[in-house]
Amino acid sequence: MDPEIHKTLPGGFRGLFSDRVVWLWILVPFIFRMLLIGRFDLGNDEAHYYMYAAHPDFSFFDHPMMIGVLIRGAMSVFGQNEFAVRFFAPVCFLVSSILFVLIAESVTKDRRIIRLSIILLNVIPLFGILGSTLMIPDDPLSVFWLLYLYIAITFFPRLAVTLRQPDSSWSIRKPSILTNWLILGLLFGLGLLSKYNAVLLPAITFLILFLEPSLRKSLWTQGPWISLFLGLLVSWPIFYWNSVHGGASFLFQLTHGLGHSGFDYVRYYQMIFGQAGYLSPILWVLLMLSLVFLYRKIKHAPESVDRIKWRIVFLFSLVPILFFNAIGILHPILPHWPALGYLVAILALSFWRYNGGSPRMISWLRAGMVLGAFLTLLAPLQVVFALIPLPKEAPDIRLTFHPLAILTSWKPVPPWVDITNDLFGFRRLANHLGDLLGPGGDRNMIFISKRFNTADELAFYENAPDRTLCLSPNPNQFDFWNPPQKFIGMDAIYVATDKYPRDPRTYFPPGTFESITKLPSFRIYRNGHLARIFYIYRMRKFLKNPWPYKQ
Repeated sequence: MDPEIHKTLPGGFRGLFSDRVVWLWILVPFIFRMLLIGRFDLGNDEAHYYMYAAHPDFSFFDHPMMIGVLIRGAMSVFGQNEFAVRFFAPVCFLVSSILFVLIAESVTKDRRIIRLSIILLNVIPLFGILGSTLMIPDDPLSVFWLLYLYIAITFFPRLAVTLRQPDSSWSIRKPSILTNWLILGLLFGLGLLSKYNAVLLPAITFLILFLEPSLRKSLWTQGPWISLFLGLLVSWPIFYWNSVHGGASFLFQLTHGLGHSGFDYVRYYQMIFGQAGYLSPILWVLLMLSLVFLYRKIKHAPESVDRIKWRIVFLFSLVPILFFNAIGILHPILPHWPALGYLVAILALSFWRYNGGSPRMISWLRAGMVLGAFLTLLAPLQVVFALIPLPKEAPDIRLTFHPLAILTSWKPVPPWVDITNDLFGFRRLANHLGDLLGPGGDRNMIFISKRFNTADELAFYENAPDRTLCLSPNPNQFDFWNPPQKFIGMDAIYVATDKYPRDPRTYFPPGTFESITKLPSFRIYRNGHLARIFYIYRMRKFLKNPWPYKQ
């Protein structure tokens, strides 16, 4: 073992720059990600966020503006390509990694904990590959979330000392105290402009102030309330856009994330297992147990600066995990929604390892890290080389109760089961459509799909963000970008996929188009195996908007 391993690190950036192992785990993966991000087609969500950049606005139907601003900035430098759309994904993760180490140094000076934390950050698939190479709103949010956490961890212990003074009424008005509250408010606003999940930042802050006795007095001061007001003020573009569009985004979030649909145990456990898969199963269990360990430590710890810091870490981990999983009881959520809670929980797991971790726990941790590293490396290898083909058939096992029996049958495995296939095909489809329509044949046509993500991909690869529609009876962002009535009288190409193979001849009401003709399907192969199928239709003369009541 390194004889220097037990030495404490100098604080702040000086400590960060002194540890070569930490920098190795920050910079080498960053370089790998930058080399990777231009090697495959856009994912469905990424193509949607490209449309944010192509249609700049104060906010959007399903997310705030930040991701569109970043993509538009990158495309202004690198052009319209996959590398440009994803450029800020590894860049944001680089900044987040640096902030993560600074946070770790703020709560402990044990070099082992800091090193283990940055290693775990890179071997967990959700962070090490998915969140660091794909461009999603969580990327900029993680930067503002972690910077907010860093300011909180460095500020609140000093605030507690100030509040313990006999006459603190004057001290809490000092410029340094107010400045920290203003910084927190600014970061809350920027986080909210990145993703609505940032609403948890002030909620966690007020919970910390209430639960920590040495900070409770600050609830009766102006600081936290000024911070909250400033955050809402900074995020004014969200409120402005919603005021113009009848609160469309707020209504969508209430139904998409909070809408009541009843408990479904199959769907709920799929969500739980999805989180375990994203984090790697062993590490997911250990992360949850580490929060139990940290809670017990905090509960029995005397009042101190360290207790305040670890309470902050605990609540920044626990609240997002509990909040989104509680929503999941009544409404389906995506497995990555609680991601920032698990991100902060890495600190708790590393702390547990070197402060009471049993030999059995350490063995499981090593096994979890090996499995996580394997999955993190397997994902890009599968994306680039398609090393693992899908089986042609898989067992379909069902349990019946009347009579009690287990039924097994074998069913074909569709290509879309391999989610990496979603990252291939649309570039080749665009070339195929160019050959099909002839030179310039697509310039006077519109592109249509029932699914918004298929329409987004068509918009990017056909370079037609202003001539693409998602025609659906349900409200979507395309209703604001490209109102269908603009294209009355134009011919169209309709595309569906094998995952969503809706036939427009039965989907659209009669009289929507003059005629609809099915063209030959286009198949995509990867490494000799079928990856996806595109169903193509030529539609003559768009006659009317089939669902005008949405407008």
